[in-house]
Amino acid sequence: MAARVGITKDQVINAGIEILQENGDPNSVTMSAIASKIGIRVQSMYAHIDGSTALRRELALFSLNALATRLTKVAIGNSGTKAVRSIIHEQLHFANEQPGMFAASIYPPGNDKEMQEAIQRVNYPMHKVLEQAQIGEPRLTHWSRLVLSTIYGFTMLQRDHQLTLPVVPEESMEYLINVLVKDIEKELTDMH
Repeated sequence: MAARVGITKDQVINAGIEILQENGDPNSVTMSAIASKIGIRVQSMYAHIDGSTALRRELALFSLNALATRLTKVAIGNSGTKAVRSIIHEQLHFANEQPGMFAASIYPPGNDKEMQEAIQRVNYPMHKVLEQAQIGEPRLTHWSRLVLSTIYGFTMLQRDHQLTLPVVPEESMEYLINVLVKDIEKELTDMH
């Protein structure tokens, strides 16, 4: 099927990202929502995106690349505990500022090489620090999953306004980081 003149795949994806950022939920980004936003018929979307699964994949790739850029930037020039703290802190900020993109970034890669590479770019800054601290497999994967689960759970609770006790969530966020770092602090300290 030929693409409509003047509409590109990038415009379609950008419209999807805008919807994702407005609503904070990947489920809100549908083929019909994007078609409506950019003024084309849903059927015309298939010239650019091959259905809902392909759309989810594109949102995940965009989100993973945005997250990888931010994590790499904060990791530069840092090492050890300071690097770990800055990377976790940035992940939490990304998840809070862009809850939809963060949720979209959690996408099982399967055998999709491009998706696997995007996930590796997100993991690279933290994994590099942990490998320098002699933290290898399977602990590296266990710890990465612990961090992801903690960030995901905390930020989704915050997004949904479920953290209602009088202590401000930002203080809890710092506490979470301290607990996570404590688990690997000895190895990080031994690096120096």
